[in-house]
Amino acid sequence: MRSKINRMNITEEIYQIVKRDILSHELPSGEKINIDQLARTLEVSNIPIREALSRLQSEGYLHMVPFKGMFVNQMSLRELNELFEIRLHLEPLVVEKAALKIPDEKLASLSEYLNSLRSDKPLGAGNGLETIVEMNDSIHGTILEYCDNIILQSLVRGYIEQIQRYLTYINLNLDLDNREVEWLEHHSILQQLMQRDAKGASEAMSMHIRNSQKRTNIHFMKTGG
Repeated sequence: MRSKINRMNITEEIYQIVKRDILSHELPSGEKINIDQLARTLEVSNIPIREALSRLQSEGYLHMVPFKGMFVNQMSLRELNELFEIRLHLEPLVVEKAALKIPDEKLASLSEYLNSLRSDKPLGAGNGLETIVEMNDSIHGTILEYCDNIILQSLVRGYIEQIQRYLTYINLNLDLDNREVEWLEHHSILQQLMQRDAKGASEAMSMHIRNSQKRTNIHFMKTGG
């Protein structure tokens, strides 16, 4: 955790720092947030820290135990499936809204990028999670960018980030590599988008989310989750 932060947008910076540490499991499930220690480390007062923690609590990363303090939420199979259930309802809608709005040159760039993952980074070597995150950021991120609904963008990004916490945890505990199947599923979505087939892209997205849920469930249970 950083020792100092910029005095501008203090609450936002604290929010980002603590959230990053939760997503990376530097602050693991069940960990108590020591507000006084955090204030000393970041050299700020308790007030912006409490504001940042309150925001993280509202987003489902923390919970308050009366007379004990703020704790990082435990991960569970039930929560994981609830997150995927929401994504399964929202992201096909996002794709349908974005399918005719994404510029041709953007789709061509995404296609070139996906192809480069196979030529430049063999899918059987290196950091599998890192490559999957890159694919998610590029494909899902672009689709969200062009869905023309700010509230929907914010909701879906939030659920993707929460699932990322599970993927990082799995990656820390298991030697797995799902890049090939993830590549094929993202490629299928992109092909439908390039054909301007909104319904086909929506169906490909639904299939990808269902498959991702199954994979993540299996791997999370193997960790003892």
